[in-house]
Amino acid sequence: MSTSALHRPAATRFWELLATHEPPELGPGPRPGILAVPAIELRLADATRLLGLPEDDIELLTALALLYHDHHDDAHNRVQDRTDADGCLLHAILHRREPDHWNAAYWFRRVSGHPIYRALTPAATRVAQGAEASAVLRRLTLTGDIDPLALVQECRRVAETPCPRSEAYLRQVQHLEFSALVDHLVG
Repeated sequence: MSTSALHRPAATRFWELLATHEPPELGPGPRPGILAVPAIELRLADATRLLGLPEDDIELLTALALLYHDHHDDAHNRVQDRTDADGCLLHAILHRREPDHWNAAYWFRRVSGHPIYRALTPAATRVAQGAEASAVLRRLTLTGDIDPLALVQECRRVAETPCPRSEAYLRQVQHLEFSALVDHLVG
């Protein structure tokens, strides 16, 4: 690895290694262009070794990458016994994508006020293009910042009554949620 690669911010390096052509679906997927589990683990092992992160954070980053690449069972195995806020948050996102909206809401309630949603709100506002996305954003931010329970409701609404523009926007918000969690873990 080059010296310049070591100096790039860790979150940027994470996405250079693990980005996909399109953001994850709101549901389980799989979608084209995802990496296999061994490829994800190998890429992360090299990157996280250089960061000197605690094992718990490496485990969460690995679970996050697995979920981002639609490997729900593998991600679930890594977070199901975690009781810390970051583990519960990833567990909630996982259940929202299954979709198991009731279970997702349960896990989101356990991490009420997670700091990533403060960072997520301005980013979600910037990508809200058009009337439909703006309406979804208003419903997501009734309490100020993005409300993860409102995000669960919006994902459920789109699953029950498909709306391609709302779904596209929610997929962007979900990607931003993943990005905010990466920033939080490596920051």
